[in-house]
Amino acid sequence: MKKEIGIYIDRTYKVVRQDLINRFKKAEIDITPEQWVVLSKLEDSTMNQTDLANGSFKDKHTVSRILDLLMKKGFVVREQDPEDRRKYLVSLTQGGKKELDEAKPHVYASRDLGWENLSDEEYNQLLLLLDKVFNSYSK
Repeated sequence: MKKEIGIYIDRTYKVVRQDLINRFKKAEIDITPEQWVVLSKLEDSTMNQTDLANGSFKDKHTVSRILDLLMKKGFVVREQDPEDRRKYLVSLTQGGKKELDEAKPHVYASRDLGWENLSDEEYNQLLLLLDKVFNSYSK
């Protein structure tokens, strides 16, 4: 059983991701689930790319590619950090905020679908167990 956990995690990730892709497509929302993660991290603050990568659990190169696409769509801006010229600060544009706000109900509906058959206790236990697995790799 323990050997199969990766398959279950991967299978769940894929079905959740596809549900969100389908919801975004149906609502004509022009972002991917990965872009959603980055936009949502920027909702309340400007961040440098390193902190954005760490906060979204993505490597710097992946975040850089995502940001390039979001910049082309006009959803984010990247500006040189005045305190450290080697870093760039990223923030949402008005268009990015609008896209994020339009996407939120679909993200929440997708999450609700995933949790609808879990009691509060089961949900909390699942989070605890997933954290334990995650922390095993984070030593």
